[in-house]
Amino acid sequence: MRQKFIFFVLLLAISLTVSGQNKSQAKLLKDAYKSQSTELLYKFFDNWSEEVKSNENKAQNPYVAEAHKVFAAFYQPLQIFARSGKRYTMYDDKPYFIVQSTLWRVRKADFILYKQAEIDSFMIARVLETLADDTAHQKEWLKNHDPEDSWTNVRMNYQGENYASMFNITVPVTTVDSAITFRPPLHFEGKKVVYLTKKYEKMLNSFLGDKHVDLGEENIMQPAYSKGESRSKHSFINRAAHIYYGHWGGYWQYETYPQANQIIFNPEMNRAVVMFRFVYEGGEVVLEKQDGEWVVVDSRFTWIE
Repeated sequence: MRQKFIFFVLLLAISLTVSGQNKSQAKLLKDAYKSQSTELLYKFFDNWSEEVKSNENKAQNPYVAEAHKVFAAFYQPLQIFARSGKRYTMYDDKPYFIVQSTLWRVRKADFILYKQAEIDSFMIARVLETLADDTAHQKEWLKNHDPEDSWTNVRMNYQGENYASMFNITVPVTTVDSAITFRPPLHFEGKKVVYLTKKYEKMLNSFLGDKHVDLGEENIMQPAYSKGESRSKHSFINRAAHIYYGHWGGYWQYETYPQANQIIFNPEMNRAVVMFRFVYEGGEVVLEKQDGEWVVVDSRFTWIE
């Protein structure tokens, strides 16, 4: 009985401590905005950074453990973009990066191809397989097949629920784990990382509110955007970390992009595909393990909202 009582007291103490921290952080953010204090805003983010740490060492599944390493190689918010002749980074002047703390799922495919020579060889083999009982047709097809005019635009597509595809050829894909608590260790000189837990997402939603202009209200191409006090608070948060209002309206996009939705491995775990979002668009990045380190070898945008 005494042990149960001690356990209850400890549980209550932990609960009260967490509740107190939540209220303290929420109040600090409100006070920072009310006084327009960048110093207090940075204090809010510093506390957040100290409170929520990486959980890489807790990953039990080897695919999930490796996914942490893949993400660390993939995640490049300081990548340089070139537009209108000017080079810039979206987050260069922001001292804090808000990083996702969950991953939708980790999957594995029977194989991952990205090099054009590999894809051509794969497709040729499949065509010849269909002509396996007809040597004459095989020879005729090979004679007329121009390697310079092969499957130049064919790539693997990973959008299927249980398969990837290449030119209508299915490649089995299976889910290893899903709804993963996912906080890879990340380090950037001169920056601090905070992880977007449900608690902090709820706190920011409460602070920012949801005053906005609806999608398409001004013109057909206009995304939803914050207005009024929500706009003012949005600008205040952006002193520390760049966030976006949701394209369709009714939500905020807090993550410092790119954001990974899922990571797919080949059986050897030496190639991986990251399905990503970048603000209002997204695509796929292929990584390969070279000399024991994950390296980005191919990338493309495949969709836009």
